Amino acid sequence: MTSLFKTSTAYVVSSAAILGVADIVFETVAVPDKTMQYLIAAILIGFPIALIVSQFFNKKEETDISTEESKSIDKLNKEDKKITASGDYIQKIAVIPFINLNKDEDGAFLIDGIVEDLITEFSMIREIEILSRQTCFNLREQNLTNEDYRNQYGLDFIVSGSIRAVGDRLRISVELSETLEGNVIWSNKYDRVKDDIFDIQDEIVRKITISLIGEIEFSSLKRAHRKPTENMTSYEFLLKGKEGHHKFTKEANIEALKYLDSAIEADANNAQAYAWKACAIGQALGRGYIEYSDENIGRVLTLIDKAIEVDQNDFEAHRMLAEVYLTMHDFKNSKKSGQKAFQMNPNDPRVISVYGEALLREEEIEEGITHLEKAYELDPIPQGQTTSDRRLGALLLAYYLKEDSENFNSTALNLVNYDLRSWLLNIDIHLKEEELYQDKKWYKDGVEEFGESDWSMEIDRFHLNNKPLEGKLLETAQNHSI
Repeated sequence: MTSLFKTSTAYVVSSAAILGVADIVFETVAVPDKTMQYLIAAILIGFPIALIVSQFFNKKEETDISTEESKSIDKLNKEDKKITASGDYIQKIAVIPFINLNKDEDGAFLIDGIVEDLITEFSMIREIEILSRQTCFNLREQNLTNEDYRNQYGLDFIVSGSIRAVGDRLRISVELSETLEGNVIWSNKYDRVKDDIFDIQDEIVRKITISLIGEIEFSSLKRAHRKPTENMTSYEFLLKGKEGHHKFTKEANIEALKYLDSAIEADANNAQAYAWKACAIGQALGRGYIEYSDENIGRVLTLIDKAIEVDQNDFEAHRMLAEVYLTMHDFKNSKKSGQKAFQMNPNDPRVISVYGEALLREEEIEEGITHLEKAYELDPIPQGQTTSDRRLGALLLAYYLKEDSENFNSTALNLVNYDLRSWLLNIDIHLKEEELYQDKKWYKDGVEEFGESDWSMEIDRFHLNNKPLEGKLLETAQNHSI
């Protein structure tokens, strides 16, 4: 309407000016009598034509501007937000460890276990992105503002609450708040017996999910088939075993195995107890707490098989099986198990990481890198670690296999300490690029720490699935041994 008014006004003013000039000219110049009439008729006929032409160009201009603005907005959305295939924005949330109102250490493991289970439940919903367990628990004492949550972690929503244990009863308060204004979206209080804890978890996840993304088919999560146990005693032993496993010391590992045995004794159908016992034994093998032998590897496989037999939907069991197959150089089955775990839980950084590692060994390098970068983004400092070196080391191998020296070199700069594999790969990268490295600190430190290693055994532990490359790296390593 505004453009039509402007065009009409301009046309009338111009026409009046033309007629005024024509009147003066026609008085001094001899012209036919009907010339003025013809001119007026032409002006009248031209008026609607001028409006039509003007509107056409205005619409074209608006369309061009709208298209450019739309492209700009789409670009910003793709750069700043995570978008699903359907075009929906994925809400990002964190579960802050609940406050222990009892202030007792004995009940802390139960409260943290409940929170950990909530994190796991949310991580299995593809329409929601959640911070990893480690990152969530790191937020416990930080007292961040809503602005901090948004700027530092990109969070849209926070789940928080408190728990008080009174005898065999639990009093739980929980709320969902958005970080933009700090408004509470949903809240509830529960006063139930401990045996109802899984039902409470179900309701919390369901209510929050509905609040964030509307009604979804919650039954598709198959939660009823993933309850670790109906036996509360077995569940508490399971949580104590997981707590000990997460401490990563030899003493805590021994205690964890005792608790997990007690969990199995209390309920022989507690699938997660078998899976986590396998993980605890794997931890002991990896850290040298027990002998690395075929017998102990067999124990791990037997426990995982039992966990899957009891509950085929336990992603932890499939994740651990992927780890074991990787260690055994059975890369095809490692990928298969990793893929199963990923399909069940696409947001767990441990699952994403081991699946990425398996993909690398099956020469699916690009997809493997995508998963390893995602694991690093979700959980840069894995549980039990104090730096990002473990995640970065996995990425270094990925970039090395891709022969992407630019990303390799930029990633290596972020390492706090080199492990043996990263050190050797870095040497090989420098040799390929004909760059000097003998005077660099990382190299000298590595010679002192790794120079007398059993290189044949160590390179075998790289699990490369590439014999010529293993031979090449062995030659490089032997040339740099003391």
